[in-house]
Amino acid sequence: MFLRKFLFFVTLSTFVTFGFSQIETVSVNSKGYGDGPESALNSALTQAIGQVNGRSIDSDSLLTTTEKTSTKNDESDYLSSRDFKESIKSKTKGVVESYSILSNAKDDSGLWVAEITAQIARFKTSKSANRKRIAVIDLIGRQGCCLTVEGELNPDVAAYEVSSAISNFLVQSRKFTVLDRSFQGFAETERNTLKTSENMPVKELAKLGQELFADMILVGNLNSIRLQKAQRKMNTSDRVLEYLTGNIATNIRIIDTATGQIKFSSSLRMNPKDLDLNLGSDIFTISKKVGERVGFTVLNAIYPIQVTGVTEKIVVDLNTGGDVVSVGQVFDLMLLGEKIKDAYTKESLGKRETKIGTVEITQVSPKQSRGKATLINETSNLETNFKPKMYILRLSNSSKKQALKKKTKEVRKQIEKDFEDLY
Repeated sequence: MFLRKFLFFVTLSTFVTFGFSQIETVSVNSKGYGDGPESALNSALTQAIGQVNGRSIDSDSLLTTTEKTSTKNDESDYLSSRDFKESIKSKTKGVVESYSILSNAKDDSGLWVAEITAQIARFKTSKSANRKRIAVIDLIGRQGCCLTVEGELNPDVAAYEVSSAISNFLVQSRKFTVLDRSFQGFAETERNTLKTSENMPVKELAKLGQELFADMILVGNLNSIRLQKAQRKMNTSDRVLEYLTGNIATNIRIIDTATGQIKFSSSLRMNPKDLDLNLGSDIFTISKKVGERVGFTVLNAIYPIQVTGVTEKIVVDLNTGGDVVSVGQVFDLMLLGEKIKDAYTKESLGKRETKIGTVEITQVSPKQSRGKATLINETSNLETNFKPKMYILRLSNSSKKQALKKKTKEVRKQIEKDFEDLY
């Protein structure tokens, strides 16, 4: 074994995209050391691959040459020859598209130093990978936390279902790149298959080294799900109405991965009416509703819904759709003002928010939605001097009460109808 050290520098240049293959070529300058010209070249190529695709590609073994050339030509010339370059391309399964040797000579210590420019194939990640990356860690369910009309629930199962619902909601929001942390073992097995397969095409091999890491992680506890059946006797008859009552409590934190700083923290308290639950709601429905409420709390804190356009004075286009919002939901409409700084820390507290009305969602599509505004000043015109990022929506307590009031009205109407049908 010989002593080998690596010194490298990398310069990224223009990308060339290969049609539909999602493969792009990156030009890299690198330097490698070895006990001979070939090992120095292998070292430089290894560093080039590692810088573009990560060391998850087993580039050392790909480039190891066990046979000595018998050519009479100068070895440095042979290393630059078309035949040797083709052998390198074959050994790296196309990851090293081509390379040029800038220099390959001994230094003062007797080690060979190779400087090269290499064209390395890289898997092109999707645009969604550029969003803020968040990993949802399974919530911790407290022992004995969870009880519904179906009986006591396993706290780990309940917490897992809520965590999955949070992930699903954040994916639907299209504002985050949500990273999986529950099934990492399966993903690792698949990556190992890519590494060990002898006939894996470059399109697949270039995916190695592209694993994303979270900017933030979401952690928390599922403190309680306590739901039970209650009864109420009608004053006008002997009829007894059954309904769902109880409470749900959870707390979450969003932690900056790099610093460990808590960026956001919230304790949520919910009841069946808040989540539109009834006696027929099973654990999966309950978990979905709780997860959506937690997810919306996160989304509202980091990426509040923005008004992207205004028509007919009060009809607003919104940048959020899918399962994040639903027809009939009511939000506070906020006008953003100047930036505010904390008097002590001098840190930005965000922009001043002034409530100017409410917005009821009237139409929802997969990526956007539309609503109708009711303004405090009825003579106002939202179209006047409209600019992007001028208005946002907030789900406030008053909005929740309005939605609850509307739901209560619907329930009362249904009870009256059932009563009339009965008698």
